[in-house]
Amino acid sequence: MQILFNSLLVILNFYIFGSFFANKISHHNIICKFSLSSILGAISISFVSLLINFFLPIDQIIGNIFLIFSIIIFLIFFYFEKNKLKILIYSFLTSILVTILILYSNIYRPDAGLYHLPYIQLIHENKIVLGATNIHFRFGHISILQYLSAIYNNEIMPLEVIILPPAILVSLFFLYFLSFYDKNYNFNEIKIFIFLIAIYTFYSFNRFSNFGNDAVAHLFFFLFCIRFIQIQFDEKKINEFGNLVVISIFAFFQKVFMIFLPIICFIIFLKFFFKKNVFKNTKIFFSVIFLLAWLIKNILTSGCMIYPISFSCIESLNLININSVTEVAIASESWSKDWPNRNDNSLNMMEYNTNFNWLYAWINNHFKVVIVKFTPFLITIFFVLIYSIIFLKKKNLEINNKKFTKKILILFAISLMLSIIWFLKFPIYRYGQSFLAVTFISLFTLIFLRLGNILKLKKIFTFLSIIVLTLAITKNFIRIKDNYKIKNEWPNIYTLSEKKEDNYKKTLQPVFSNGELIYYFSSGNECMYNKAPCTNISIKEIIKNEKYGYKIFRKK
Repeated sequence: MQILFNSLLVILNFYIFGSFFANKISHHNIICKFSLSSILGAISISFVSLLINFFLPIDQIIGNIFLIFSIIIFLIFFYFEKNKLKILIYSFLTSILVTILILYSNIYRPDAGLYHLPYIQLIHENKIVLGATNIHFRFGHISILQYLSAIYNNEIMPLEVIILPPAILVSLFFLYFLSFYDKNYNFNEIKIFIFLIAIYTFYSFNRFSNFGNDAVAHLFFFLFCIRFIQIQFDEKKINEFGNLVVISIFAFFQKVFMIFLPIICFIIFLKFFFKKNVFKNTKIFFSVIFLLAWLIKNILTSGCMIYPISFSCIESLNLININSVTEVAIASESWSKDWPNRNDNSLNMMEYNTNFNWLYAWINNHFKVVIVKFTPFLITIFFVLIYSIIFLKKKNLEINNKKFTKKILILFAISLMLSIIWFLKFPIYRYGQSFLAVTFISLFTLIFLRLGNILKLKKIFTFLSIIVLTLAITKNFIRIKDNYKIKNEWPNIYTLSEKKEDNYKKTLQPVFSNGELIYYFSSGNECMYNKAPCTNISIKEIIKNEKYGYKIFRKK
């Protein structure tokens, strides 16, 4: 099966690159090492892809070179690998999970068709496109995952491999959480915290068509929280702090609302490592270079370091229209606050966003989505809590691990603050679900530790995790059974139609100016993976130039 085989190749590719990058990373068993190394490998490959695109399009030639280089590295590294069989087994198990998630599934709608796939196509054909947001404003919202996907553009693998990375990362996180179910891992307090995260993850992220760019970002937030608890912040642990910085930066590159994670790392640096030359650490140095490269890329494509935050924009650049940036920022906030369902049509978007004019519409519409999505998890954990209070109550109410308790309280405060910011600015569930989850999970963890018997709770949560994961996998098998006659094995990348026969490149309308092709227009439909540059927004006043092989788009 194509999906299984290609997933296995990409996973091994992640692991090999990550094994170099994951030097001296702490782990409690081989499963933890494999999953963390592979996750860090995805980060390093993303960085390589981003750097290449500054100078070259990530076309098939680049993809072929990367593939050949990866094979050579694999053969050399795997020859010295001590756990060859185990690594192959875990890679194969992960690829099975990826296959279950992807087989006969859909891509994330409509964002994959609006800007995920069109941007991948754009960088397959071009070096970094200056002023790309003038073609489609959503090109300012792209994730580093698009660069990770783009590098797997070669003549050996099917093109659909570009959709694999999010599913692989989610599967690796599943494996990472499961690694803590090891009986030999004796940090019992953190186990309760991780079990709750695992249960929430199995419940929330088991449908590939719902992933988008958000699912992986939230999982990196969970990873950040876990590593934050595990790390001892002293000068001897600078390498572990470096890993935390890498995780925070990569989360930020996926979603702007994760910008608070690098800020938290900076605060930790000021408190614990200020007198230490942290840039001697490879991971921290890498993170700074990665951050600078990403911000420069943002400036080149949108005129802003962080799009569409207007104060981060460089207005002197002729490829930016600051009024358009402001309009995008206001509109994005309004739509997240249920603008289409507003009652007072006399308000403009700016007025709607202020003084809680949006609250009534949000409560009567999207708040119901939040309730529906989050309530099953809360009810399940609440019943376990009641059971533990009644039947598993421990005699000693004192919590022994004060350092752990302090860190959980810090996470509770951070996630609560982020939940409040989310609610006030962008209250869409998929934007803030990990903030809400960690807020409740931190609170429940403290209650469980104070009122419940930890050893017996571990058994309950293990059993509950097995049930939730089994249900998630069963749900996907039912989906596969229902769709195998209708859909392609791979999700369609050329159309939003679910039918097999509709998955082909569509005819787009070329838009010319003075006899020169400017862009392709997809009237009334998403661009998907077709020709680039493509937009479904009609643009009347746009100028295209080319200098040193870089395409430059700006509005008149």
